[in-house]
Amino acid sequence: MFDFLAHDMLAVIWFFLWCVIWGVYFIVDSFSLGAGLLAPFIATDKVQRIQIQRSVGPFWGGNEVWLILAAGGTFAAFPLVFSKMFTFLYLPMMLLLIGLVTRGISVEYLHKDDNPQIQKVLIWGWFVGSLLISLVLGVAFTNFFKGLEIAAGGVYNGTLLGLVGPYVLIGGVLFALMSVTSGALWINVKTEGAIAVKAGDLAKKSTLIVLVLALIYLAYSFGGIEGFTTNYSATPALYLLPVLSVVSAVLAVFFAKRKRGSWPFAAISLRFFSFFKAGLQVSILTCLSPLFLWNTE
Repeated sequence: MFDFLAHDMLAVIWFFLWCVIWGVYFIVDSFSLGAGLLAPFIATDKVQRIQIQRSVGPFWGGNEVWLILAAGGTFAAFPLVFSKMFTFLYLPMMLLLIGLVTRGISVEYLHKDDNPQIQKVLIWGWFVGSLLISLVLGVAFTNFFKGLEIAAGGVYNGTLLGLVGPYVLIGGVLFALMSVTSGALWINVKTEGAIAVKAGDLAKKSTLIVLVLALIYLAYSFGGIEGFTTNYSATPALYLLPVLSVVSAVLAVFFAKRKRGSWPFAAISLRFFSFFKAGLQVSILTCLSPLFLWNTE
């Protein structure tokens, strides 16, 4: 009855779910990361810092469930991928863990002590943690989009320094800027007063920067990365995904300029999701298929 659910078919199904889970995680956690990246610069006093903290406090912990689900799903469905990632990406994974712990402590304890020095340490801890998470995940997934040198048996042929380059740095900065934009839009919607105005003004500029950098990144991807277009060429309809990514970025600029409430946040969320679907589901399976489809049976 279920003969069609062979190993390769199950791998593709789980891969699709894996992409969706990561896309949802980046949508739901992007605003708390962005708020952390912005808090030291736009909050001028404790009242404004607490406004930002309270806007994300009830949500950030629940958002981490998606990260746990992504990691657990990787371990359950692709144990080889999980083991190899923690081998040749050990240092980035440790930096990610440090960022997650630092961000969590800072967010939860920010409002519990009135000491200005402790407040300063925690607000900058939130920034550092959010920056580490954004950059590490951005650099990691940009490498996945580009493709890793995976030999037979799932052996990584590259070096740690080989994971960093112009394309990867552009992708990492783009991920961080998308988080900043999401955070600015979230603060604008969820807070009131001067802090909301500052966040809204910043969002008008950051949405435009994200649009420009996204166009550069996509042009680089399609024109300068070998093998990136393999699946697109086989199925031209898939080009709708990067087109949707650009359209959502344009809509974010449009709505942010016109202060349309939660619409720009929805647009940048769609930008995140379509960006991940375009990069992960379409391109990464070809580049990492030795890991995702390799079996020891």
